[in-house]
Amino acid sequence: MTPIFLSGLLLLTAAQDAPEADVQIAPQTEFQTPEERLTERLNALAEAGPREAAPLVDEIHALWAHSGSDTISLLMDRGRAAEQAENADIAARMYDHVTQLDPDFAEGWLAAGRMAAQAEDWGYALETLNTALTLEPRRYDAYLTIARLLERANEIEAALEAYEDALAIYPAHEAATEARDRLLALQSGRAL
Repeated sequence: MTPIFLSGLLLLTAAQDAPEADVQIAPQTEFQTPEERLTERLNALAEAGPREAAPLVDEIHALWAHSGSDTISLLMDRGRAAEQAENADIAARMYDHVTQLDPDFAEGWLAAGRMAAQAEDWGYALETLNTALTLEPRRYDAYLTIARLLERANEIEAALEAYEDALAIYPAHEAATEARDRLLALQSGRAL
């Protein structure tokens, strides 16, 4: 190495006659986009049992929650904090801001729908949940929320269909399976 001084900095340069170092470069791994990763995880979820599903669900929800916008992330965080503090008005307002700022972000519509259902604003709840499903048809959690709303409205056939739609995406979802089975039993009891 040959020392060189430049503006008070010591730089070392390799001597011209020094042999080249044998550098090993790791093979380039294929980069997955968030959408490719989401699709891969949802496909795995469709095959997973209850035990294997939990970490997949966590990752799927994290991918769905990623907006790519600091403003949207901040509003969603504030909405979740308000929801946890049981301040539904502020949570609903935060989620409504999200849907206005980023109308293509399904997570915002789902959260707004969840808050509308909590406030018993059934029309807006169904509208926002359907918007979430239009943007991301694999949102099993939107199907579950719709199913619960329909069940509450005593629309058993429609609720059953929504539970089935959720289970087609996430077959190991225990609460959806129990609800579906309960409605099937109720339905067969009516048929007798």
